[in-house]
Amino acid sequence: MFPRRAAPLALVFMLTAAAPADDPKPDPSTKVTGTVVVPKEVASFDGRVVELRLYARVAGRAADLVEKVEIKDFTHVTGKETKKEFTIGAKGERKENTKYYVTAFILKGEERTHLGQADHVKQPLNAVITDNNPRTITIRFKEIKN
Repeated sequence: MFPRRAAPLALVFMLTAAAPADDPKPDPSTKVTGTVVVPKEVASFDGRVVELRLYARVAGRAADLVEKVEIKDFTHVTGKETKKEFTIGAKGERKENTKYYVTAFILKGEERTHLGQADHVKQPLNAVITDNNPRTITIRFKEIKN
């Protein structure tokens, strides 16, 4: 039988052995997934393009485009929330000392009619991947007032 003093050590050993060996490796890609959402209050439109761009930015330099994704023939009807899933940056490789952000617009021809902002940020630059920012995001659109 176990001596009483050894029981706590045995318990610690058993709990440690039951824990997973290692956390999974962090994703080395620049892949970001998410959902674009047009709220039900937004005015109806059809035949638009949702333009998503993933940028890599190093302090003191202009941002580099990692990938651009377009969702064509996008339609929204007032009174019903419109949602569409997306993936961007899956083939890019994450670099050290680099921050990443996504821009999101709805276009009518070349004109930007709606601006998208991610739920987790307070400014239009939708930071992702680094600095505790998520890889999975929800972007909500609002009309750009001229």
